[in-house]
Amino acid sequence: MADLWLRSATVQIGTRRYSMDTMDFSFEVPFEDSEELTAATVKIKNLSQQTRNAIQKNDVVIINAGYEGDVGAIFVGQVAGYSNKVEGVDLVTTITATAALEEWLKKPINKTYNKGIQASAILADLLNLFGIEVGQMQLVKDITYPRGKVCKGMLRDVLTEIITSDCKSRFLIKQGQLFISNPNQGENKGYVLSGSTGLLRSSDEQVIIPVETPQKTQESAEKKEEDENLIKRSCFLNYHLGPGELVMIRSKALIGAGLIVRGKHIGSRTSDWKTEIEVKPQ
Repeated sequence: MADLWLRSATVQIGTRRYSMDTMDFSFEVPFEDSEELTAATVKIKNLSQQTRNAIQKNDVVIINAGYEGDVGAIFVGQVAGYSNKVEGVDLVTTITATAALEEWLKKPINKTYNKGIQASAILADLLNLFGIEVGQMQLVKDITYPRGKVCKGMLRDVLTEIITSDCKSRFLIKQGQLFISNPNQGENKGYVLSGSTGLLRSSDEQVIIPVETPQKTQESAEKKEEDENLIKRSCFLNYHLGPGELVMIRSKALIGAGLIVRGKHIGSRTSDWKTEIEVKPQ
């Protein structure tokens, strides 16, 4: 395990910011290669009554974690709910936070676009209404709607239909940014995970990830079957890793490239400090 003193983390709730050096807290931040919204959990010990009373629904929540000199955001969202509970000699405040603004979930859309409009033009218009920063915009297919397009319903559902169903692209929200990209490609050139870069030993080292595999042509394959083919690994907490990222895994009996499908960042002052990932072989 990495030296505990190297751990560094902060959590911001509303206007208050806490460092793990001075406040005992833990966090669990799941992530997934999906348009589905994720929720993070933060547990903080022995907040003052005044501070507890100041926590409000929709307060900004930002979690930064890493190591001394190398810290990055693993979650940006807002308070969805919180509770207080006595555990032994400690009063633990548990905060659940969602990874998107309330407007993202509920904003209604009712717009009609003219004949011959392209999907990219509709998305550009809708994203102005959405008000989120775009980290990447790369449609696999920028289709044209010869009869125009009626966009009616919840903004999330409308965007999901255009991006994933019509344009066959990946739709992600990470750290407060929206990413639209090719689902068969990674979001970066590939992080190398090995013993020297924090890869933790696994119990199924006999499984081999092929470096290259034939491209799957049956898009209707059951999700259960896909999940069974995922490779699960853990490493020391790495804020760079997230959904859609390309990783190269190198160990004694396991080597190959894969796309991260889902995972989670877990951290506390004295126990777990790791990133768990499920990887789809490439």
